[in-house]
Amino acid sequence: MGALDGRIAVITGGATGIGLAIAERFASEGAEVVIAGRRQGRLDEAVARVGHGARGVVTDVGDEAQVVRLMESVPRVDLLVTCAGGAVFGPVETVPMSAWETLFKDRFFGQLSAVRHAVPKMREGGSILLCSGIAGHAALANYAGGAGLCGGINAMGRSLAVELAPRGIRVNVLSPGLTKDTAIDWGVPATQVGAFLDTLASHVPMKRAGAPRDMADAAYFLATCAYATGMVLDVDGGWTAV
Repeated sequence: MGALDGRIAVITGGATGIGLAIAERFASEGAEVVIAGRRQGRLDEAVARVGHGARGVVTDVGDEAQVVRLMESVPRVDLLVTCAGGAVFGPVETVPMSAWETLFKDRFFGQLSAVRHAVPKMREGGSILLCSGIAGHAALANYAGGAGLCGGINAMGRSLAVELAPRGIRVNVLSPGLTKDTAIDWGVPATQVGAFLDTLASHVPMKRAGAPRDMADAAYFLATCAYATGMVLDVDGGWTAV
């Protein structure tokens, strides 16, 4: 018997990184996992890795029609996790506005769209988990647009928690810190990524980057703690504590 037996979990961005780790954790606890991602090949690999009857649905969360199709593919939604979307790094005067607009389309409006179309299929006891990042709390150079995005998601999560509480639906926000083994483009040459991450990790009190499984542990807590709602949970090795 698993803590999530009989529950249907829809996870956007579930084919790689943090979303995939959450899919694996939820499936191991008995959830029927539906993974959404843009690329069929990655989805097929993720479904095989997750096992436990998981299935994939090709979905671009920036396209509302595709989000509608995703939600129509399930009889109900018990757990919604929205991890889809990337990141954009660079000096504010050099990053084109189109890059920020695309980022918000996928990560802000994509999450809002997923919630909008999942809520009618949710019942009392349902749980929504949005994903932001510590840039919503900690100032990071060369990530001005992303900081605004993360702050916006945090505010959206708290507002939705209050709005949906009378319906018995909980809403929380997972705010990952520096995390390795994700598909994030850090804006540096591939040969320099390791050194770049080591430099960032030096600012973390625990002196290391987190792993997707660390975020999955936090997601599991937020999905199963019946009194947790309106939270923004920073899982960052202490970065935002200093």
